[in-house]
Amino acid sequence: MSRSTLTKFLLAAAVLSSANAYFLFGMNNVITTERIDPIVNPGKVSGHVHTVVGGSNFRVTTNTSFLRQSECTSSPIKEDKSNYWAPTLYFQWKNGSFTSVSGAPVMYYLFSDTPGVTTPFPDDFRMLSGTPTLRSYNASSYAQQAITFLCLDFSGTSTKHNELPTTDCPSGIRAQINFPSCWDGKNTDSPDHKSHVAFLSGGPDSGSCTDPAFPKTLPRIFMEMYLDTGSLHAQRSQAMNPSQPFVYAMGDPTGYGYHADFIMGWDKGVLDKVVDKCQCTSAAFGDPTCCSTAGVFTFKQGGTCRITKGVDEITTGTLRSLPGNNPVVPLNGQASNLVAPVTPALISPVFAYTGDSPSQTGQPVGPPVTVTPGGPASVPTSGSSAPSTGSSGSSEKASGSASSGTSSSGSTSSSKDSSPNPPANDSGSSPAKGSSSSSPATSVPNQGSAPATPPNKSAVVSGSSNHTCQKKKTSHSKRAHRARIHDSSRRRFSTPEERFLDNDF
Repeated sequence: MSRSTLTKFLLAAAVLSSANAYFLFGMNNVITTERIDPIVNPGKVSGHVHTVVGGSNFRVTTNTSFLRQSECTSSPIKEDKSNYWAPTLYFQWKNGSFTSVSGAPVMYYLFSDTPGVTTPFPDDFRMLSGTPTLRSYNASSYAQQAITFLCLDFSGTSTKHNELPTTDCPSGIRAQINFPSCWDGKNTDSPDHKSHVAFLSGGPDSGSCTDPAFPKTLPRIFMEMYLDTGSLHAQRSQAMNPSQPFVYAMGDPTGYGYHADFIMGWDKGVLDKVVDKCQCTSAAFGDPTCCSTAGVFTFKQGGTCRITKGVDEITTGTLRSLPGNNPVVPLNGQASNLVAPVTPALISPVFAYTGDSPSQTGQPVGPPVTVTPGGPASVPTSGSSAPSTGSSGSSEKASGSASSGTSSSGSTSSSKDSSPNPPANDSGSSPAKGSSSSSPATSVPNQGSAPATPPNKSAVVSGSSNHTCQKKKTSHSKRAHRARIHDSSRRRFSTPEERFLDNDF
């Protein structure tokens, strides 16, 4: 037996000792792409752009009760109205402008094959995995071991990396992250959104919850984000850094600052049944259909779920700078959470819709706010120009029509998510007017393919109409990319470890 084969065998055995049952599902589409983070920045515009999936009641402030009232969810499991989000990836051009890259998530739930061992997430549970400001790697850190990247080559050999790959990846990049799965059993959140949870004793994907401070074993969430970087292959020579041209929304060109967030939104009692009655999914190679057949939840792929914009700015397409004006901080640099010079207005109300474009959109709540260095915030005077909003129907249609999901017979249905009890913020109070608004109507946006030459930065406008110009050029490659993602999310493996150890998937 070779050393590499033995290593894989031992790793698989270690993981199997802690969890056998698992299932996976590809999200039908992305519900929005914008600067909203109800965990880290509740009630206001967040520092960088996120790609968001899950329940349509995603807002700047939300909770489990409100999520359960979502009009729809982009999860193929109807009862899963949780929200999951991660930073959006961009391609940085030589002239300093950025073009967004589409991403399509696949979610895993892993839990003990013995009923009663795994504790379902309690109401209002939330957590963060990863640290956005990191630009260096500590190999002994379980939190950093939880994040890896695959350089995909479906026609050759895919390779695994701890950072964004510096080699060309013909079939794109897959970012992947484990969430902590040990809980203190008391707190549904903590000030840093991490201290109430911990990783398993052997690392992010092996061992058990042996620390007495974190005795409860939660379902382990593992998130894969398939990134359509391959469509920008021909433009690498025109990038700011041709060897590694991609930058995450918080100004991270390394990938060490990658992170993901989760808020519990499963329908009441369903996750309890999942961890106790869905052990059949292992024998089904991770296919959740057996759980659906047993009546535990409803599993149906296809269709779309999106929400209209909740922040008055464009975040996809080719942009002059990263939204939030995040500087690109290189390897070993000191990154920090900076305040943007101009904060766009929130938009209210936010509407859920299931077609290619919404029938109605909200309006900005007040003007954007300008922050003077060392001085107070101010609003623009009459005649000042505000950032481009992209809240018009045509802009929403342009971004929404490039979904990775399939539209429900092309029809458009739109309705406002409302709750008799508005979601509370962290202090338990109801949000202020406009604070319950959320994100744009983007699914997987039409941004994966870039112009043949670097865009003229002086002419670049956030959300410019080159989105729709690119659609016909990129439709074939995007369809192929989505097909590969679908195939990989359905590939059959006898254990989750087989999938993790197969670098092609």
